[in-house]
Amino acid sequence: MALSCGIVGSAKAGKTTIFNALTASSAEVGGFTGASSDPNIGQAQVPDPRLADLGRVFKSKKITPTTLQFVDVAGLVRGSSRGGGLGNQFLAHIREVDAVVHVVRCFDDPNVPHEEGSVDPVRDAETVNLELALADLSAVERRMERTIKLARSGDAPARKLMEVLERLKAVLEEGRFAAQAEVRPEEAPLLSDLFLLTVKPVIYVANVDEAGLDPGHPHASALEALAAREGRACLRICGKVEAEMALLPEADRQEFMAAYGLSESGLSKLIHAAFSSLDLMTFLTAGEKETRAWTIARGTRAPQAAGKIHSDLERGFIRLEVYSYEDWVACSRDEKKVKERGLYRSEGRDYVMREGDVCLFRFNV
Repeated sequence: MALSCGIVGSAKAGKTTIFNALTASSAEVGGFTGASSDPNIGQAQVPDPRLADLGRVFKSKKITPTTLQFVDVAGLVRGSSRGGGLGNQFLAHIREVDAVVHVVRCFDDPNVPHEEGSVDPVRDAETVNLELALADLSAVERRMERTIKLARSGDAPARKLMEVLERLKAVLEEGRFAAQAEVRPEEAPLLSDLFLLTVKPVIYVANVDEAGLDPGHPHASALEALAAREGRACLRICGKVEAEMALLPEADRQEFMAAYGLSESGLSKLIHAAFSSLDLMTFLTAGEKETRAWTIARGTRAPQAAGKIHSDLERGFIRLEVYSYEDWVACSRDEKKVKERGLYRSEGRDYVMREGDVCLFRFNV
């Protein structure tokens, strides 16, 4: 199953605009679609200039970037944790994702009235966060009801679970996140089937208009301050500008970004932030047939990385021949020089993969 990020937020925050731009959707961008019970699902390519660099030198016929799945879920309103609005659908969809991209409205537009009557990013973000915490609290309380009799009868596993649930409940009742509760690593498996929402990594997106790209913009600055207090990442993205840019040919995008004083698109920053929040990394393969990026979890060993390419490579793994992309660049992009300088390595089954490894797997089946 592909790792996915759920795009959440209040109604009319611009979630679908961001989603369409991320996935280069052919659907109309720049507008607001309103509430929908079915999530839109799309793939976003993870920008990686190393691929074009390797592909050019190796004269690759095909270049394949790695991707992330994004899910645009129903807008959340007050009472969603109790089934209000499309709350039940929202909660079901967000439980299925691995990380959360929380889009918060940080722009004024009289043509798109805010449901609360005013734009207040901190209020909107806290509304969503509270509904998620309340949904988690409800799940914890239901589990406690099913566990308490066993715990009182002396059942040791049930008593251990109740101790953890009580800690979670105390944190959630304060409107804080389950991730802030004291849960030891050995206790985490006890909670896996609760599918808690507030343990997922979160990235805030301040969806601004063009004026909001100014560092001193009050709406975006207020959200950034909230994110800092919570220890979460926060990116400013002008959804309308990014949506327009996503429809341009690659050759025109650099000129477009230069016009707005951008060195990198906001969406590129968001994709990389999401990739990092999921604790993912990339290794590379290069050759005349194809240059490709592969996604693995940090800490993956060489045979399991080989298995991402094909199960036969993992089953018959012999060794990994590898060098880093940075070393290759430092050696004038010449593999022969990499070998001459002793930077071309042979690694065995216990090798832990590193970001930017350029790999050739040796195997025998």
